[in-house]
Amino acid sequence: MNYLAHVYLSGSNPELAVGNFIADSIKGKQYLDYPPMMHKGILLHRSIDDFTDKHVIFKKHVSLLFLR
Repeated sequence: MNYLAHVYLSGSNPELAVGNFIADSIKGKQYLDYPPMMHKGILLHRSIDDFTDKHVIFKKHVSLLFLR
């Protein structure tokens, strides 16, 4: 589901969507090795993840994902 959300948030630009889709496997500054629009997609992915990881609702409910 996460992949679908990232692709959806890329809008209608295919290169941006590809960058956003592959971003989890691109570490550190390796994003600089990709074309400019894919580079933007990778950074967009990181920004989306940062936003959601810090969001108060996510923080409040993340423990529900790891019930014992």
